Amino acid sequence: MDLTQKHSRRNMLKTGLAAATAAALPTPGAKAQQRGGIHEEWTPKKPGTIRISAITGEGDRERNGLYSITSHLPNADFWWARNTRPITPEMLHNTDLLLTYYSGYLYSDENVEIIIDDITNRGMAWIMIHNTPWFCGDKLNAFTNAYPMLHREIQPVIIRNLNQEHPITKGIEPFIIQLDEQFGAYIADPDDPNFTLLFKSQGVHDQHITIQGWCVQRGKGRIVGLTPGHYEWTWYQVQYQEIVWRAAQWALNLPIEPFYGNFDNFIW
Repeated sequence: MDLTQKHSRRNMLKTGLAAATAAALPTPGAKAQQRGGIHEEWTPKKPGTIRISAITGEGDRERNGLYSITSHLPNADFWWARNTRPITPEMLHNTDLLLTYYSGYLYSDENVEIIIDDITNRGMAWIMIHNTPWFCGDKLNAFTNAYPMLHREIQPVIIRNLNQEHPITKGIEPFIIQLDEQFGAYIADPDDPNFTLLFKSQGVHDQHITIQGWCVQRGKGRIVGLTPGHYEWTWYQVQYQEIVWRAAQWALNLPIEPFYGNFDNFIW
């Protein structure tokens, strides 16, 4: 490989997540589509597109991290709503893949019912990122079978116990996130036949082990919970990018295409 094409983790930190991801990770193969950018003004989705509605905080890290991964989906239409913006039932009805992170203004009583109904009966997909279980409330916590556990010390975190039987995590080996809030989850019913544990994590300093990845099916819809993701380090981590990439396709009930990135010259 030409040395001018190599990208180190240090260079990625300097150039920023969006630019570094675009530069360091090749686009998919023949099925790749031209990415349309991040849309902040809401409009009804166009026929034949996958509307990805990312309802997140104000920061660029989660917006750019989620966009750089999920916008590689074929015919993806990525709409970003800051968490201070009202979310209406119409917006949810137009959503195929709901991404949530610092999304406190989403969960009105009306919207909670719509989220449950659209997932169960329409097949809307939902990926709950980082601290979503803290915001969504008891009714959605019960629906997703996961209740929030507050993080402890901010520290390096080892992602471990990856489920080798599930397509989201199969073949991915344990890896370390350089720095993160280790939000965890309490599972309401571990015997729920539609629930699957995807991975756990272990804090490097305090050795605390907790659940950080799971998925569940509800009627026609699929939900994935992924609690890593507070700092940029997580979104630079290629293994985590691949988990999110697979999770999006699994939640949308699409065939899981090979990851568009690679691990060549992935150094700190």
